[in-house]
Amino acid sequence: MQNSKNVRKNIIFPEKLISRFNAVNEELGMDFSTFVRTDLEEKIKHLEKLKLEKELAEGYAANANLDRATCDDFKFVDGENI
Repeated sequence: MQNSKNVRKNIIFPEKLISRFNAVNEELGMDFSTFVRTDLEEKIKHLEKLKLEKELAEGYAANANLDRATCDDFKFVDGENI
């Protein structure tokens, strides 16, 4: 983590989930805070990527008619210099 201020949060987890973490963590050897922090960072990146993909898709859809019109304007130019 870069030079940032840490903030303490109290989070309640189901006992079964903690047991599952403890079982898989025997191989990882990672402390719980690091595990949660790393997973949270990955989840946030994933959600930001999904949001960007949605915004791009909406932008492409909004400009689809303009893009088609531009292609139609230049359809006779293709291969002009061949």
